[in-house]
Amino acid sequence: MNKHANLGFTLPELLLVMVIAGILSLGALHSWQRWQQHQQLRDSVQQLQGFLLRLRAHANWHNSDLNLWLIPGERGCLGVGVKPPEGCELPSRWRLAPPHTGVRFSAIIGEPGFFGRRDVARPGSIEVESAVGRWRVIISARARLRACQEGEKGCE
Repeated sequence: MNKHANLGFTLPELLLVMVIAGILSLGALHSWQRWQQHQQLRDSVQQLQGFLLRLRAHANWHNSDLNLWLIPGERGCLGVGVKPPEGCELPSRWRLAPPHTGVRFSAIIGEPGFFGRRDVARPGSIEVESAVGRWRVIISARARLRACQEGEKGCE
């Protein structure tokens, strides 16, 4: 009889390896989903900044005043002009809804808006949140925009 004839693994050994691989896969899947949620939140903040930059440029070009309003909630939006009584269902270039499910504009602090004269603004901030965190886009009196994560120094 050959001493090396039975070099395979036993069934319990194979099951143990499969259980360990399954546990590691679940942990990796959870980490991947959290990473995706962080990226969606960051993308939403960047799209909000782009929207605010377009509003600032429009106010400056047309020498007009644009005051921001917010309809909060999962299907809410941010916009300028007359606040729609029917909500955010109808698309408009003067409204922005969060581009990703699970991300929402949660609050406006102050009464931010843009004035056409010399690129100035009424200061304030807009909060964007999801299950993984909260960001704030701050509008200064000189119409500068800055985004920061909750808890960062200077993001109070």
